[in-house]
Amino acid sequence: MSPDDAPPADDGFDSSSDSPSDAPRPDDRSSLSRRQLLGLVGGAGAVGGIGWFRPTWLPDPITDWLTTVYPDPSSNYVWQPPVSDAHADAAVQRLEETVEQATELRSRIDLDSVGEEMRFHLRGSPAGGHLESAKDWGSARDRLRSATSGLQYAGETVGYATVALGDDDPEFLVERGRELDRAADDLASSLSEYRVSDPGRDLAFPYAVERLLSFARIEISWDGVDDGGESMDYSAHDFAGEWGSQLQAQQRLRTARHHREQYRANLGDDATPYRDRLTDAIESFRAQLDEYPRRSEVRTTIEEERDLDQSTPYGAARWELFTLCFDNDARYVGDYERGLTAKQFVDTARALLARQAHDFALDALDVEPGDTDYDSGRSFRAKRRAMRDFRATRDEYDSNFAGVVANEAASIIRAGDVSLEMGDGPAWKERVESAVYYLVGAGMMRELGNVVEPVVSLDTN
Repeated sequence: MSPDDAPPADDGFDSSSDSPSDAPRPDDRSSLSRRQLLGLVGGAGAVGGIGWFRPTWLPDPITDWLTTVYPDPSSNYVWQPPVSDAHADAAVQRLEETVEQATELRSRIDLDSVGEEMRFHLRGSPAGGHLESAKDWGSARDRLRSATSGLQYAGETVGYATVALGDDDPEFLVERGRELDRAADDLASSLSEYRVSDPGRDLAFPYAVERLLSFARIEISWDGVDDGGESMDYSAHDFAGEWGSQLQAQQRLRTARHHREQYRANLGDDATPYRDRLTDAIESFRAQLDEYPRRSEVRTTIEEERDLDQSTPYGAARWELFTLCFDNDARYVGDYERGLTAKQFVDTARALLARQAHDFALDALDVEPGDTDYDSGRSFRAKRRAMRDFRATRDEYDSNFAGVVANEAASIIRAGDVSLEMGDGPAWKERVESAVYYLVGAGMMRELGNVVEPVVSLDTN
């Protein structure tokens, strides 16, 4: 059995042979009837049962289905900071209070006296159903997520009602936005030394904080003036949207402080500043990125190849690899990322890993310009290969910070299922594109240690 056909060791099977052949083998398994085969894969043991057969032995619809139900990367490895029940409950209470405010303001408005757009936004549930979800979810993380999303919707309702009542004041929003921006800067500055006692554990917390700060800064970007420095004209939609965004940004800042305190609680008296190590790593990543062509150059190369469009498996694979592996932002640091060194490290590392995965994935796909089809079994093998690499890397680099960097690879592997389940093209196109996702994720995981280990290692030489 080839390593790409073997189920993962985590699923209770063994993989040892390196033979890539898919030719039927002269044993008892090849003598099973199609009825017996379909019976085997039709029940609860489908994913385990497939380990007895090569994927190309099965009908394409069954293999496609098996590919989507095959285990995805574990959410336990893709680290997220813990959320306390008290913090989540406070966010839910804040959303409930905002919904009550929106309801009270709306009760003072004659809906027949406002325009159709205003009426549309004032008639619905102020929180868009998120308050009910926030109360129903069992986990603190899910409650916090629903409450944070709901504050955007409820805040917009407050904003629309404020406009309808004639109480809108853009200067109020401008000043509140400035206060939130200063608060984000203060939070970023409080992490600037990146002190750690255990780098693999501790560095993940500043990243979590800084990711929230970057979102908050984007959400509070309205300064009330146009490009010429004049007071800007704004619509009810603009005003309401900014009101909601600011309430959501406030909650993100509260959550960022929550995670900062968790980070600080882990630090011992011997905590070591890691800012220089992070900065050096970022510069190293950027130097390596400079060795790769830029996105525009890769696009030109693909466009200039004869007849290379997405009408063939090879063309579809090349374009999908281009999209996944060459982003535009690897060398760009926006104003919303100022001072966020841990986030810049993770973003730059992920960009480098994606470029490194390109050639690996293209080679593993084994597609040629003259191909006209892509078998379902090859997509299935690609996912199993991705999961094998994911598990091996997880076992070797099992730390919070490694999980943060690996999050993008895990998401890409999961996205391969979406290509199969929601694709609207010919079957071969859905299969080759899903295989691209699986193998790009695998390629990123194979190189993960090279970007993580220099930073999390305690060896300072």
